[in-house]
Amino acid sequence: MWQRIKSYLNPANRLSSRGMIRMDEQTRASLHPCVAHRGWSGMAPENTMAAFRLAMTQPFVQWMELDVHLSRDDVPVVIHDGILKRTTNGEGRVRDLTAEQLGRLDAGSWVHPSFYTEGVPTLAEVLSLTSGRCRLNIELKGDDADRTLLAARAVDVIRSHQFEQHAVITSFQPDILIAVRNYFPSIRTGLIIDAFPQDLVSTLRSLGASYLSIGFRHLSPLLLQQTADAGIDVMAWTVNSPADLRRLMNRPEPFQICTNYPDRWLAAVKEENRRS
Repeated sequence: MWQRIKSYLNPANRLSSRGMIRMDEQTRASLHPCVAHRGWSGMAPENTMAAFRLAMTQPFVQWMELDVHLSRDDVPVVIHDGILKRTTNGEGRVRDLTAEQLGRLDAGSWVHPSFYTEGVPTLAEVLSLTSGRCRLNIELKGDDADRTLLAARAVDVIRSHQFEQHAVITSFQPDILIAVRNYFPSIRTGLIIDAFPQDLVSTLRSLGASYLSIGFRHLSPLLLQQTADAGIDVMAWTVNSPADLRRLMNRPEPFQICTNYPDRWLAAVKEENRRS
C-alpha cells in the first residue's frame, strides 16, 4: 500500500484536471482512515454501546474514539463529561457513583426515547464488544480523579482483554501519559491538543508519545511533515462538515479523520473519487 501511496504523491504524473491529487477509492480511504468519534455519535447517544455497535456495522470503520473516567469504585467507565447531567438522567459527578449505578442510568433518551435502555458502559464492556473487530483511541479524562490511579486502572483493563496492540491511550494531560508509560511502558500513547506550538514534536518525543490527536484546523504541510519525520501518527478531530471532509480527503499526507458521522466520511471518499 505504501508503494501505491508514494506513487500518488508524485505531482508530475498524478494530478487531476482540477489540480487535486488523483487517487482511487481504496487508496483515499487507506490514506485517511475513519475514526468514529464516541462511536457513531451523530446517529446514537455518544459513548454508549448503541453508538459503538452502530459504528461497527460499517466495515470501513476500523477505529473508534471514546472517553474514560473512574467510577466511585475505581472502575474505568466510558463517558465524556465528569458531570452526569448533559448525557444522562443522573446528578452529580461520575466519581460519585459506582460502575453498577452508572450502568443503570438512562444515557440515551436525551437523543431519542428509543435509547432509554442505554446506560454508561464500562471500558471492559466496550473492549469485549470490539475485540477482533475494531481498534480504539481511549482518551483518559481525569477531570477529578487520581490520574495515576486512572492510568493504572485503564491499563489493567486493556491488558486483561489482551488489547494492548489494538489501542492507543490519549489525553490532553501530559501527566496522565507519563503515568501510563511509568506503569506500562510498552503501551502506545498520544497527546491531544488544539494548537500547533513550535515545540510540539519535541514535546511528543519527551513524553514518549507516538500519536498526535489534533484539532483539524491546525493541520498543515509543516505539521504533517514534522510528525512524519518523527514517526508520529496523526488523527485530525472532529470533522463533521461534508465540505471539510472532502477538502481533507484531497491532502496527500496520511492521517486519520475523526468524525461523528462515518456515513459522511464515506460519502466524501466516494464524492472525491468521482470528481478527481
